[in-house]
Amino acid sequence: MSFTGTIPGITAADSDQFESALMTFVGARELPLYKMMAYHLGWANQNGEPERSAAQDRSHGHLVLATCRAAGGSNESAMPYAIAVELVHNFILVHEDVQNANTERNKRPTIWWSWGPAQAINAGDGIHAMARISIFEQRNAPPPVSDPRRISMALQSLDAATLEVCEGEYLDISFQERAAVGVEEIVGVARKHGALLGAAAKLGGIAAGSEEAALNALESFGVAVGTARNLNIDLKALWPDEENVRDEVQRGRLQSKKKSIATAHAIENGSPSTRRRLGEIFMKRVLDLSDLDEVTTILAETDSKSFSEKRIADLTGQAISALADTGFSDGHVEALTQSARQIIRSA
Repeated sequence: MSFTGTIPGITAADSDQFESALMTFVGARELPLYKMMAYHLGWANQNGEPERSAAQDRSHGHLVLATCRAAGGSNESAMPYAIAVELVHNFILVHEDVQNANTERNKRPTIWWSWGPAQAINAGDGIHAMARISIFEQRNAPPPVSDPRRISMALQSLDAATLEVCEGEYLDISFQERAAVGVEEIVGVARKHGALLGAAAKLGGIAAGSEEAALNALESFGVAVGTARNLNIDLKALWPDEENVRDEVQRGRLQSKKKSIATAHAIENGSPSTRRRLGEIFMKRVLDLSDLDEVTTILAETDSKSFSEKRIADLTGQAISALADTGFSDGHVEALTQSARQIIRSA
């Protein structure tokens, strides 16, 4: 489910530099609360001792570095912004695990399963606060990085994206108790979830001092990538491509009756019998594995997987088209194009 390498446009050395900076930022604090964060981020075991877990998804932070480089900036100016957006992404994951009762993430027990939901909420909120602190620390950098206007733009972009994700989570949860949810409603929620990748792309431009037109193009690029990625996550939950076995997070999303573009398409385009069958399934309090199998059988009848894949491909095209307005070199545009495909595909 998660992306574990670098993206085109940044090197393994860039990735290592980012990981080291992220570890240093989190590890500078001593309270055991930060050991919980280190555990979630994959650097420590449950006792707080150094131990690497399965490689983590760092695509949000990496995208900041990639867009900053494409815009003519440096890792040094982008790093605090990359740390910030990566931490917000993980704040969201910690809370998502509590909301969906996920007991496992990245093949290890989740924070709430290990320390309880109350401490998981504390850890998630702390991660979010640290993300904002990372941006504020740019005030100590030399000009023009320390320009207050640049810092305030970064904070506004990050906070606006975080709020959109929260709105998306609210709608996601509210849709769980509705049998009929439309395709455009699902895409709208996915766009809110994708807002954080939009912020990541834009933050790279802000770090490099890009003009407004390029910043808007980068945000549009990132949001389209994030929307497609979110839709693909739901698609892979229904049709996993790794040994045909759903992981704990995928099962949690489905069993909590999370709607997808594929189920929305089936409800809008299926026969009365199809809609009735799906309605009966989604009226249950919690779905079991046999229900999930029946849902995928129904979706095969309505060709909803192909419809969903086409919509994801259309969004990928929108993301790539947005890059034309950045003014970047052909080489950087190509690298970001390949990054977009990789991030979406590896969801």
